[in-house]
Amino acid sequence: MPELRPKPKETSQDEWGTTSRQGYEDRTAFHAPRKPPPPKRRGSPLLRAIGGLAIVGGIVWGTYVVTSTQGLGGLLRPGWPARPILLCAAGLLVLLLEKLIR
Repeated sequence: MPELRPKPKETSQDEWGTTSRQGYEDRTAFHAPRKPPPPKRRGSPLLRAIGGLAIVGGIVWGTYVVTSTQGLGGLLRPGWPARPILLCAAGLLVLLLEKLIR
């Protein structure tokens, strides 16, 4: 019966005439642990939404007033057109209040 011998290890050569493969590495079974999820935001989501909508609404309204026939002076004139600045300020106050509630 013929003896079973392991085949000799073949060495392969790359285009540069070397036998080493430097671009590859053996990976181990170890995986770094995942980062814990970020903590949930505190505060009321309803107040956060109301404050955000008030700020965005004030910016859009202010942009309309500035780009209309009144121009930039329309924001500084007392009366109805000056309300976008107050709406943005109210939105900021609601967001600050939302942070302090919980």
